[in-house]
Amino acid sequence: MYTLNPSNPSFFNSEKLYSEFIRQATVCHGCRMCVNYCDSFPVLFKKIDSKEQDLNKLTLDDLFDVASKCFHCKLCYVNCPYVPPHEFNMDFPSLMEWAWLYYKSKTGLRIKDYMFEMLDATNLARPLVKHLMQKGKEVLGLHKDAPTLPVSEKGLKEKVKPKKIENPKAKVALFTTCLVDNFFTDIGEDLIEVYNSLGIEVIIPNFLCCGAPMLDAGDVNRLKKNAEHNMKLIEELVNKGYDIVVPIPTCALMIKEYHRVLDKKVPKVYDSIEYLQKLKNEGKIELNAKFDKTIYYHPPCHLKYLQVGLPGPRLLRTLGAKVEISNKGCSGIDGGWGLRNYDTARRVGSKMMESFKQSKADVFMTECPLAGLQIEKASNKRPLHPIQLLKEAMKNG
Repeated sequence: MYTLNPSNPSFFNSEKLYSEFIRQATVCHGCRMCVNYCDSFPVLFKKIDSKEQDLNKLTLDDLFDVASKCFHCKLCYVNCPYVPPHEFNMDFPSLMEWAWLYYKSKTGLRIKDYMFEMLDATNLARPLVKHLMQKGKEVLGLHKDAPTLPVSEKGLKEKVKPKKIENPKAKVALFTTCLVDNFFTDIGEDLIEVYNSLGIEVIIPNFLCCGAPMLDAGDVNRLKKNAEHNMKLIEELVNKGYDIVVPIPTCALMIKEYHRVLDKKVPKVYDSIEYLQKLKNEGKIELNAKFDKTIYYHPPCHLKYLQVGLPGPRLLRTLGAKVEISNKGCSGIDGGWGLRNYDTARRVGSKMMESFKQSKADVFMTECPLAGLQIEKASNKRPLHPIQLLKEAMKNG
């Protein structure tokens, strides 16, 4: 709906930005269904009410204040009754992204913003980053009470070499993401093992960070730079017959958003289980697997936004698992925002965290390892990615 491309003059059109703020705020004011999702909406409604509900008295500074509270979970879009094709054409989270990036492009970035963006460079100074994660989170722009990212001793590309598959049933280019490459490498290792065992060729191209930390920090220029690099690679790989698979929903969402960052169409990218379900439906693979445990599952907000259903629970249920879905709201972490703003993240994620603390399920599951940090903090039990449970199920098959 809105361009996030700083090379597009429309991005810096403050009159258009303000007009769209008033238009969408008017719809939100008449609905107020999203008041409990994040602090953006209570702040917005308080401002409207303080101005005697005269929305024309709202200012750009009001918009920037509202946008600063948004952590890009996208739940307001997922649940809004007025998104396209409705005539109101609502897209409040995209408006927040535009406002935030516009505001930061005018006011500038802080040192902590730049440090947070550098998490994708962990492989260049792994021992230092690990030390800072444990002893000096604030230097990296992280809240001191936030869950600690587990820095891997080696990156995924150092730890695993995908097998050469003769006559592959499918060819996959894995967008490893900073999280899988630097912190949760076991997810990538298990994904490659599962895919290779099913006759799927996997390569690991030199993608850059998806751009989620740049969006959180408000760095529109580096967001575009990373998007340009990744988009060029994606297009080349798709033309060579590869499908793009992304194991982390936040990163898949960011790639989907490249159409607004670059003002061009983006090829389809797949969730890791969604892709296996696709191949299974096409008769290209068979899953001889069994999983008869109980699972308590957190559906990531960003997976909901991708509109691919819940591939993990769907597949595990066909293998015999009993899956209960938590549906207790957002974890509050949202691609790293909550690691910087943990006071808010702890409050937003409290219902979800408590539900996992009380659960007696055999296994916890989520595609989002950052939400998993919240779950582990509450329950002392680490949740697994669906691909990891599928690996176990295939051993039992």
